[in-house]
Amino acid sequence: MTLRFILDENVVICAQTGTDDRGNPSTVCTDLVERIIDICHPIVVDDVLWEKYEQQLYSPRYQRPALGPSIMRDLWNAYTIPDKIEGLGRHTLSFEGEDSIPAGSQDDVYLVRIAVETGAILVTTDEALRDDLRECGIQSGHNLTVASPEEARTYL
Repeated sequence: MTLRFILDENVVICAQTGTDDRGNPSTVCTDLVERIIDICHPIVVDDVLWEKYEQQLYSPRYQRPALGPSIMRDLWNAYTIPDKIEGLGRHTLSFEGEDSIPAGSQDDVYLVRIAVETGAILVTTDEALRDDLRECGIQSGHNLTVASPEEARTYL
């Protein structure tokens, strides 16, 4: 069974920098992104998410020239290969009940929209978002799988 993944931009930032979400050295996100691409599980994006990847990963603060290839280059290369990146090519539409997402997680509603529309696994470093989606009923109501990077690696 081919799984599909939505990677929060913080996951790709951590993959690019070789750190966890607290800035500590970690290869979890790097390994996750590379394995998803290598195994041919699609990464699902819409225009908003792809733009966020570009804005963040092209920022000088996330460059890592001494550490080899960049994750953004890997994502661009994957984008050119059929079925590796599923680009929705537009902004994802709102869904019924999205206003129940707590205010602290409303800035990530674009990720939840992609997950609701596609059913792909939403991978995020944002523990508050994971908790909010579970507690407000969005996760169960839309049968979503929301995972930390560590949890997502177990699906591979």
